[in-house]
Amino acid sequence: MGCTVNFANVDDIIYSCDELSTGGLKTVYLCDKSDLDGVDEIDLTTSPGEVTITSTTDLEASGVKFVTLGFNNKDGFSNFTDVKTLNADGSGSAVPTIQIEFIRMGKDLRNTLETIARPGAELVAFVETAAGTYHMVGYDFGLYAGTVDGASGVARTDKNRYQLTLIGDENVLAYGMDSTNWGKIRS
Repeated sequence: MGCTVNFANVDDIIYSCDELSTGGLKTVYLCDKSDLDGVDEIDLTTSPGEVTITSTTDLEASGVKFVTLGFNNKDGFSNFTDVKTLNADGSGSAVPTIQIEFIRMGKDLRNTLETIARPGAELVAFVETAAGTYHMVGYDFGLYAGTVDGASGVARTDKNRYQLTLIGDENVLAYGMDSTNWGKIRS
């Protein structure tokens, strides 16, 4: 006999022509998971799958150091995916992936990416999509820099760029949040 699914607290999935489905990313903040764990201001119990930030100011004012990952939101590369896979034997995982492209292979950008791509690092990302959705990614086990790829380009029309890929291995899909809680990340 298989496991039962309790649909008592599950909403219907309804299609709406009024929902914005635009692809792409708008904003990405990155922090060290240990900084976020140290402030005890993330509440995941108020609403299933949703983040409530209990800080009276914002997480940054509480001591969490954030880095903004600035990119061209029309670069044709930067994106966020969240893939949950379940197996018949009951095992499964959710693999979030964030890919971001940065223009020009300069020294300062190289040094920042080298710092992010540290072996054993556990990172958490806060992502705002172009569709107006907000996500906390990597909260349970952390993200890591899977690849940093630099290329000068071959022709004048090619990009001189770095591309960063952050990957996680979670038990659940990324946590969502509303605009009020998004505003409590940093000032």
